[in-house]
Amino acid sequence: EQTPDFYGYVPSNPRKRSIVFVAMVFFGAGMLMIRCLTIALLGMIGLNWALVYIALDFGLYLTVKVSRGDFWYWMPLDGNTKIIVSILERVVLKIITDFTSIV
Repeated sequence: EQTPDFYGYVPSNPRKRSIVFVAMVFFGAGMLMIRCLTIALLGMIGLNWALVYIALDFGLYLTVKVSRGDFWYWMPLDGNTKIIVSILERVVLKIITDFTSIV
């Protein structure tokens, strides 16, 4: 069934669309704050806890990328260069998106 005044999660009504937009901004800001506070609090307990958390986060991220077949970077490289560039690209982009919310 099609509803012409609704597209995806965003309603076509301007007031309702604004409410969804504001809610998404606050949700994103909250997620950034939670991630930063988690790392800061773990760092206050002990540096090893924070490093383990970050390593597990990156490990899980890279595991999901490999399991989905989305690990290799788009540049046509071969050999060890392909592996190194893919890891560097994935790690750098994850850091940027996790802590600045720039996608």
